[in-house]
Amino acid sequence: MQKFAQINMYILAGFWLVFVINFAMPFGGSLGTGVLWAGIVFLVLHLIELAVVYSKLKAVGHASSTDIIAVLAFGILYWKPLIKN
Repeated sequence: MQKFAQINMYILAGFWLVFVINFAMPFGGSLGTGVLWAGIVFLVLHLIELAVVYSKLKAVGHASSTDIIAVLAFGILYWKPLIKN
């Protein structure tokens, strides 16, 4: 399961890189629009997720700005192992 989470974190990091590049220099056609909307949806979902788990992160001492950015980027893949321990 650890390897699965790590692979998915790399995939998400790649997606966010593509999202930022698309935001700076929009891709043509529907690809650019799709990447933009997917990124916005991911960001909104991760904001909701952060609102739900922030108190748990604070309880285990992981409420710094770095942790917040990681939750916004990786979601459950980042915070679940922290709370589990």
